[in-house]
Amino acid sequence: MSTSLTIWTKRFVLTAIIGGLLLAATVTCQRIFNMSEINLLIDKADEQQLSYELIIHNPLTNAYSFDIIED
Repeated sequence: MSTSLTIWTKRFVLTAIIGGLLLAATVTCQRIFNMSEINLLIDKADEQQLSYELIIHNPLTNAYSFDIIED
């Protein structure tokens, strides 16, 4: 009986570790994608000499809103 409990415990721990790694990879990819998108938007706005407002809503994933300000 204790052997089967140990197997289930090992499976649970392995599943938790894999889930944590997948979550970390997803957050990292989201952060990188958003940062490259932000840099592209800023470069294009500066190129066209436009005023803009950038708000980072979540520093972990770099979730953002970007608005061109009409003068």
